[in-house]
Amino acid sequence: MKLRLLAFLPWLLVPLAACTPDEPADDMGTGDTTGSSNQGPGGALLGCPPGGCVMVLAAQTLDDRIEVFVPEHPDSAYRGAISMDLKPNVNGDIDGELLDEPFGLVRTGTHLHVLAGHYPSRTQGSLISFPLFFFDTTVTEDVIAVEDYFMGGQFTNPVIGRNFEQVEPIFMLAHQSGRLLVGVFNNDLFAGEDTWTQTGRILVVDPANINGPFGQAELDALDGGICQGLGQLVPLSNTALGVACDGNEAVAVVDASNLDDLSVQDGAAQLEEGVLCPIPGALPGKRVRYLAPDGTGGFAVLEGPTGTDPQATARLWHMNPAGCAVLGGGPLDLGANGDWHLGEIAKLPAADPTWLLAAGSSRQDASAVRGVFVARNKNDLLQLCPEPLAGFENAWTDGHGGFIEPYSVDVTSDALHLAVGAGPYLSDPAGVGYGKVLWGSLSGSDTCALTATVVDLGDGGPQHAPAPTPDDPSTWRRGPNVVRIQEIGP
Repeated sequence: MKLRLLAFLPWLLVPLAACTPDEPADDMGTGDTTGSSNQGPGGALLGCPPGGCVMVLAAQTLDDRIEVFVPEHPDSAYRGAISMDLKPNVNGDIDGELLDEPFGLVRTGTHLHVLAGHYPSRTQGSLISFPLFFFDTTVTEDVIAVEDYFMGGQFTNPVIGRNFEQVEPIFMLAHQSGRLLVGVFNNDLFAGEDTWTQTGRILVVDPANINGPFGQAELDALDGGICQGLGQLVPLSNTALGVACDGNEAVAVVDASNLDDLSVQDGAAQLEEGVLCPIPGALPGKRVRYLAPDGTGGFAVLEGPTGTDPQATARLWHMNPAGCAVLGGGPLDLGANGDWHLGEIAKLPAADPTWLLAAGSSRQDASAVRGVFVARNKNDLLQLCPEPLAGFENAWTDGHGGFIEPYSVDVTSDALHLAVGAGPYLSDPAGVGYGKVLWGSLSGSDTCALTATVVDLGDGGPQHAPAPTPDDPSTWRRGPNVVRIQEIGP
């Protein structure tokens, strides 16, 4: 277990992007899921029934494990977990050197790829790639131990660990070209934001040659300026990629066309071409870490407070990279006074550009604003639906007298389901994390009147993951900072 320094607490730092609803579904069929040991590629842990399935991957970032769910499976919504505690620490880690922190997640038709932001050291991160056949003999609710793939400081065949020798490679995208794109923050997240002056990077990796050469794009020559402290990467179209620039409160839109026809080095060189759109009027120190496409080549981006100024206002922007035009009469002022600490934003498929916003509060009381909110640009007017998504009213209490805050959110391509990761605003490094991985089934025709039927996938109930208990740290959920939906075809 790890001691996470203040700068690394979920609402002050991290999180990635993996598959978005705009990306193609994985096309790997993987046998039945009856719980037997003969499951085909992926076994019971990462396998699917013959007709395909919707899988949820959750990175328990502070507790160093990946949890896997198939929420709609009638017999076993919880598939199992993978321990990622490569540098165990029992007595506390005051300098952060024993952090691992799995973050970026991508499941392809052949591998599960995980970014460990602080392995092998705090200032170096690695890509760890598990072939699906590695899990062939797993059964339902297996927990893969570190010793099953890592011994003596080395990853054992067939699992591959690739040290990028980069500072904070934590965001990842499975691009439609087949390339893996890794976002490198390239600044020390333990230090203050006034030090986040280094240019963000995008690494271009060939997933068929993980240990081979990779391309490195430096976003320092964009039309409009430099992208510092690179955050989330999302596809805006077949040819463009949007990148959050948290160090200097901006969004970069870069050329991502024809990456499948280029070498990784040439693909990286192409990604260096693009435009930088500063957030108008944004003050230094705001979080600009997450964004989402609008479906027509533009983007929505969140600008919110940090732990150093928890009362600051939060805003939603809708912009077009052509001239960095602000759309919908924006920005949309969301609120302040300790509320509206923003997590992720996800595009909700709808007639109008529509997004789901995860927002929590630094105020630990029942009257605080927290929940999953719907925002949309309707009739060229950016608006926030009056109430948070109905159905989550009882989700934000931890069952022990405290509150948890929604942070990560993802939605299925048919807009019928969403997954949400929620955890404490400030995690006690030595305490139990009563965070949750939530699964919601949506109903309603008006996006401002949607209702969710919500299930806690880790409440310890039948076919669910074990609930957090004080005497078992392997159950703690202090930071479910990345929750990704993977739609796997037959």
